[in-house]
Amino acid sequence: MHLYKKAAPLAVALGLILSMPAFAQIGTFAYDGPLPTQFNEAPMLAAKVAAGDLPPVEERLPIASDVLVVPVVERIGDYGGTWRRGFGGPSDGQNADRIMMDHLLLYDIDGTNIVPNIVKDWSLEADGVTYTFELRREMKWSDGTPFTADDFLWANEHVVCHETLNPEKQCRLGFSSFNPKVRKIDDSTIQWYFETPQAGFIDDVATYRVAGWTLNGRVGAPSFAPAHFLEQFHKDFADADAIDKMVAEEGFENWETFFKNKIDVHKTVEAPTVAPWVVTSPNNTDLWAFERNPYYYGVDPAGNQLPYIDKIEMRLYASSEVHNLRAVNGEYDFNHRGIAFSNVPTFLENADKGNYRLVLWPGDATVAVAFNYSYGLGDVTEEPDAEIRKWITNRDFKIAMSHAINRDKINELIYFGTATGRQAVFPSWHAHYPGDEVAFRYADYDPAKANEILDDAGLSERDSAGFRLRTDGSGRRLTLDFSYSVGWFADSGIVELLREDWAAIGVNVNLRVVQGKAATDERGGNLQQLHLDGDVNAREPTSLISGRSAFPAYSNWYSQRSGSYTLGAVVAEPPESDTEFWRLIELSDESQLLRYADRTENYLETQEIAVNNLYYIGLIGDSAASNGVIVVKNNFRNVPDRAPNVSALQNPGSGRTVQFFFEGGRNDAGF
Repeated sequence: MHLYKKAAPLAVALGLILSMPAFAQIGTFAYDGPLPTQFNEAPMLAAKVAAGDLPPVEERLPIASDVLVVPVVERIGDYGGTWRRGFGGPSDGQNADRIMMDHLLLYDIDGTNIVPNIVKDWSLEADGVTYTFELRREMKWSDGTPFTADDFLWANEHVVCHETLNPEKQCRLGFSSFNPKVRKIDDSTIQWYFETPQAGFIDDVATYRVAGWTLNGRVGAPSFAPAHFLEQFHKDFADADAIDKMVAEEGFENWETFFKNKIDVHKTVEAPTVAPWVVTSPNNTDLWAFERNPYYYGVDPAGNQLPYIDKIEMRLYASSEVHNLRAVNGEYDFNHRGIAFSNVPTFLENADKGNYRLVLWPGDATVAVAFNYSYGLGDVTEEPDAEIRKWITNRDFKIAMSHAINRDKINELIYFGTATGRQAVFPSWHAHYPGDEVAFRYADYDPAKANEILDDAGLSERDSAGFRLRTDGSGRRLTLDFSYSVGWFADSGIVELLREDWAAIGVNVNLRVVQGKAATDERGGNLQQLHLDGDVNAREPTSLISGRSAFPAYSNWYSQRSGSYTLGAVVAEPPESDTEFWRLIELSDESQLLRYADRTENYLETQEIAVNNLYYIGLIGDSAASNGVIVVKNNFRNVPDRAPNVSALQNPGSGRTVQFFFEGGRNDAGF
């Protein structure tokens, strides 16, 4: 069954979407009310306390004055229930990362201000280089072990800066470019400090770039880690022979890969955590399962320990179509990841039958086509096509390809007229918006202009079918490989419309479906030519970390240069003659010295360079299509009507999943 309804009348689709009821919203997750002095807990934990299997809730929480209080969106929730979701396999780690949200700090629901999470408070000292973080006193790991400053020192010395585990990392935290030194003031106070001021550091701490143990433990660069658990697997502490035996018994090639598996909490169910739920079945099985953390450090304003929901179960799906059919059938309680915007009419038509509603969170991201600016460079495993590289790195060629795109048609057929056709820039309401001239540059639909540009560029010869011929004398049709992943942030119907638009100006594209790990490996290995990217992140346009499909080899080089995580081993340093790209590099470096709110001038110049060179050709912005279509059961509550939908801020965690709940404490299947 194909759910995409290309022929759905625009007026009907818009009417359905606009008639959806409004839901609850919250102004801030920064709590300023009276602190609770008495605490309550979930019935399943109360039973364990009564049986003597757990200490009382007061002993499991931090001291009363240090407990995190999370405001609720609609009302104080009901305890219980199993939250049903889908996941795409072991490579879909972000599916859980975005729920657990064990960051030190978090962005508020406005996407601009930063509020406490794991840390109670933070400050920048008068020297301008030292950040002080106050931990929550008597906070504990999920196994009841104290969570202290020592967990930060241990992670820094024995993981992040370990010369064998991270030989090229240069002590960088997570996905960031920051490598502060760390010191302990007391058990509940740490300091990170630099040689020179790094004003952008605190902003990265509140995003996935630094994050916490769940996400950046599994990439080998966590800000903190459970030393008491990991020492038994670490060569700095445990007996070498015993470790070698474990490595062999568990089938790993070496200690490094063995240890990095142990710090992946998605796979190592015995690993403690500070996240709100603990893994009980790993993500390399058909059912990825979680259960509430009895030592979670947060409560609601009434003193009820969070989270409200007892369990989470993610069921493996074999394809995007299967995943979306499950959502249509009402088999998920709240699912946003991998839900295709093209299915909105079908979801709405089946909402009553499936007992769910739709919530749309528009995002900062832009759907765009990446023309691999670094194609063929570096130690690639396949011989690059010089003719293809000649054109996909040619600015005039890309300008022509941009003018050939009918963005209004894409908006109407795919997004039901709810989005904006533009280049990959900040949304118009944002402080960093570059203005209409940049946002809509080369975005007007003008096939005649596109044809003229291509003819003048030397692509005037065509075959009998009207397609343009290569200029290498081969007499063959110029054909570009255009890769995309079904159901992954961008609707695959877009590629068919793009192929039609480009065929109309004589440019042929070969559509290639590449899914999951294969897509990641191909992109990181710098093998793609064109790639449909549904999640071009406008929030941090100067970030050149790997994963940017517009120039993966350059991104990998930049990431290695700064010690950040890379998606592939293929690297290439931009030539010095490419002055505008080197200016992007300078701007990326400079942005890290500024607080996010102070980066406007930096980001304006970045967007000017990026749009003028069309590293990405933007298609659609201001849409909920990228990770923002949420299928929510009617009894699943405390979901904001809008929350930051951007990768760096990790939606839906940006809407505080710990305060989501089921009315009556059960899902509609009764558990």
